[in-house]
Amino acid sequence: MTLSAPEKATPPTHDRRPLRIGMIVVSEYESDPRVRRQAEALVARGDEVTVVALAAPGRPEIDVADGVKVVHLPTRKYRGSSAKAYLSLYGGFGARAARWLASRPRSFDLVQAHSMPEALVFAAVVPRLFGTPLLLDVHDLTSKLFASKFAGKSKVLGAIAASEKASFRFAREVLTVHEPYADEIRAWTKRPVSVVMNCPDERLFVPRPEPLRWDPAGEVVFSYHGLVAPRHGLVAATEALARLRADFPGARLQVRGSGDGLEELGARAEALGIADAVDLPTKLYPLPEIVKELAKVHIGLVPSQLDPWTDGVLPTKLMEYAMLGVPVITFRNPVITRYFPDDAVRYVDPANPDTLHEAMRELAGDPDRAFAQAARASEVMAGLRWSEQKKHYFAVADRLTARRG
Repeated sequence: MTLSAPEKATPPTHDRRPLRIGMIVVSEYESDPRVRRQAEALVARGDEVTVVALAAPGRPEIDVADGVKVVHLPTRKYRGSSAKAYLSLYGGFGARAARWLASRPRSFDLVQAHSMPEALVFAAVVPRLFGTPLLLDVHDLTSKLFASKFAGKSKVLGAIAASEKASFRFAREVLTVHEPYADEIRAWTKRPVSVVMNCPDERLFVPRPEPLRWDPAGEVVFSYHGLVAPRHGLVAATEALARLRADFPGARLQVRGSGDGLEELGARAEALGIADAVDLPTKLYPLPEIVKELAKVHIGLVPSQLDPWTDGVLPTKLMEYAMLGVPVITFRNPVITRYFPDDAVRYVDPANPDTLHEAMRELAGDPDRAFAQAARASEVMAGLRWSEQKKHYFAVADRLTARRG
């Protein structure tokens, strides 16, 4: 089933055959932007890509999305507060992926494991024994997630940290999403680490030709898309929205995504009497549908709470809003400030109901200020395009498979 308009595939030249790339990821492929960008870029240049992923509602076991073969293993996503359940998810999926790959030991020129968890790379042990190079792509560090969610469980945290380091050594090469993560991994492993940033795909996130203007006296749509979890601050944003509606009765919040925070978010909106102003998702939105949903929003929200995980992330949603030309209110961490100056986004430091209310009130009431901020963020994004980042990604794949240009 085709989910978006893919790039036109470039037929392989006469002096090389297509690469055969296998990917494994504990995620729903259809809504994972990084995996999709990479897989579709490889297919567009003439390579063959198979992604082994989680089961997705309404999708067959074997699917084809924009030229990418997707194998949905019978495992569903878990998002919650149980370390045991997370480890069961990772272990169960890893075992199924290992069996699938073991039955095809020579099928791929390269196997790429996407974290989390880093230990997923061990699922490719049989292809590795047959000489297949392994690439570990670190989206986020599992140790930071567990430190955020399960503080105090020293044995679990110690085991996760040890498995991370073993995974880095097991892979032929490590890839990650930004330089601060790369610096951290280099310090642990003393090995080269490549960076391919999570920049939006310009085919989907097309900059708006003109700002989407609003009348402060009318409807003002705030937006959040992605993982809905307590640490991402949507309850605080909803509380800020309730206060904001005293001055801006047309203000509302659109949420698109999934996660264990949805029930709490809905309950809080109901308790505040603004359930009709908080538009919650009723299904899983593939990435192209997310882009369509963002076409009608005025201001993006990235209201995460600082913790060991969020302290080191560069949120993809922040870059997607900036690419589209949507003004953004975001929390502050060292990685975000490395790329986005103070005049490109409206920082809340920290993100709580009071600071969010103040920022939402400022931008909702002053569209010209919001548009100037969005224009500055667009300038930042001029140097952060997937069309450039994919060249770095191709170089890594070609190097690992000993193929040149």
